[in-house]
Amino acid sequence: MAEKQKSDAGSPGATIAVAPAGNGLTAGPDVVGVDKIRDLLFGNQMQDYDRRFSKLEERFQQRFKEIESETARNLSAHDTNAKKQVDSLASQLREEKDLRADADKEIERSLREQNQALEKRLRTMSDQLSQLERDFADRLTREVQTLRDEIKQRNEDVHRTIEKMFAELSNVKTDRNLLAGLFVEVAKCLNLDNGTKSAGKGAGEASRGWPAG
Repeated sequence: MAEKQKSDAGSPGATIAVAPAGNGLTAGPDVVGVDKIRDLLFGNQMQDYDRRFSKLEERFQQRFKEIESETARNLSAHDTNAKKQVDSLASQLREEKDLRADADKEIERSLREQNQALEKRLRTMSDQLSQLERDFADRLTREVQTLRDEIKQRNEDVHRTIEKMFAELSNVKTDRNLLAGLFVEVAKCLNLDNGTKSAGKGAGEASRGWPAG
């Protein structure tokens, strides 16, 4: 029986007996045999697999780090580009705002200059109209005064003529024809006097009506 166990132990499928454990129990001979068989059959392959898995894990970790670094660089570049674009847009907005402000100031200045020029022109025209009114009033006043002087002179001439005629009538006796001629002359002088007064009255009314116009 012992020889049979020894020969069986040397064979690949043999089981190995183990010494009793400290607690008085023995491990299952089937478990130890399976592990031994697995080590004998697949030990080299498992080590190869472990080495391959380790290399794959290292390559994976390296690639992951590279992707992480590349992603960080891309994000940084994208962030930088976004900041540049935002700064560019902000600069364009500021420039456009400044241009609009300058344009508004230019329009305001132009309108102010136009208003000042218009006000100056209106003042000039008002002064010219006032001067024309004064000149016309002065001219009309002079003409009315001249006309009054002429009327006064004519009245004085008529009075002197009448006085002279009455003086001659009182000194010499004239015939009816001479007397009629004198009366006709007096009538003409009176008619001329009345016409001159009417003209002077019309001129005075025109002078009074001018400022109202």
